[in-house]
Amino acid sequence: MDINKILVPGETVIYRPKLHWFAYWSFGNITRNLTTSIFLSNKRFFYGHGLLRRHTHELVIGKIETINVRETLMGRIFGYGAVEVSGTGAGTLVMDYVRRPFELQRQLRSVQ
Repeated sequence: MDINKILVPGETVIYRPKLHWFAYWSFGNITRNLTTSIFLSNKRFFYGHGLLRRHTHELVIGKIETINVRETLMGRIFGYGAVEVSGTGAGTLVMDYVRRPFELQRQLRSVQ
């Protein structure tokens, strides 16, 4: 997905987290992860995935309440983890196999 098509005037991308290569192990995950778009801008955090059916999640920067990182032993060894972002009125967004999850957490906190 070309993220430039969904940016609004005055919005700039600050950080683009990547999924770890572990996320591509099964065929179902390959399609989903190749069509995944994640970015942090000065206005929102965006997570979208899907080929035939597109699912998008957005959290306005000022509405983010908590950012949690979960790492398994394998995740700590290979540098990936799950990031949970909760926002006011938006529920919780969970992203698995995020490469360098603490960097995403740090970037999200830096724009709050």
